[in-house]
Amino acid sequence: MSPIRKTREPTVHRAYAIFLLCACVLLGSCRTSEDVFTVFVASSMTEFINIMLPELAAEFPDVQVQVNIAGSGTLVNQIAEGAIADAVLLAGASQMDRLQSDTAFQPPVSIARNTLTVVVSSETHREVNTISDLQNSGLQGAICVRGAPCGALALEFSETANLDLTGTTREPNVKAVLAKVLRGEVDYGFVYRSDAQLAASEVRAVDLEGLDLLTTSYSVALANSDEISLSFLEILTGRKAAMTLEDLGFLKP
Repeated sequence: MSPIRKTREPTVHRAYAIFLLCACVLLGSCRTSEDVFTVFVASSMTEFINIMLPELAAEFPDVQVQVNIAGSGTLVNQIAEGAIADAVLLAGASQMDRLQSDTAFQPPVSIARNTLTVVVSSETHREVNTISDLQNSGLQGAICVRGAPCGALALEFSETANLDLTGTTREPNVKAVLAKVLRGEVDYGFVYRSDAQLAASEVRAVDLEGLDLLTTSYSVALANSDEISLSFLEILTGRKAAMTLEDLGFLKP
């Protein structure tokens, strides 16, 4: 057992993991493949999962860890259509609710929250500081598709703020929105605060009034209750994970 595992303090999540392990033994709900572990991850968690997965690989060097990164809605659709995942890390309660109602995944564990902000391209020479500025007909924006939590939040904000977003491009996930802003293909984009923090040297974040009140949750769910699945859950709910999420700009669950 690795030193990192030994230093983790007992938590509610650890008790939950022990419960799932018992269910695995009693009900036979364990993984059938011992050499591949597949994780579906929301695109806004890309940096976080890249930091945390080496710890799992160190504990299970003989297991190949495969990662599928996409918008949460896309991930749930893929699973509904037959794609196999051992664990999922999704943004948005509604997407996790869909997963829970349509599959046999274990109950989810929340690990973080996030809020929206607007990032403005360095190529944009117009002043953008308010909602009224975004209404300027000369500006082109980008948001996520409605099926992605980042898109649903942007559209919810547009309704409450009376902001017309019909002319914005619709991207499959928040990373695609940020990429368009970084390339100067659009003037602004609605992204998560964690993504804006990562690109702070290349874009300018604009805190529109009321936008920070709209949050999305992140939660992880397991398909099985075997040792590697429970270790994955423990890693993502441990102290190192919490500190990493805070450093990346996420909020506590």
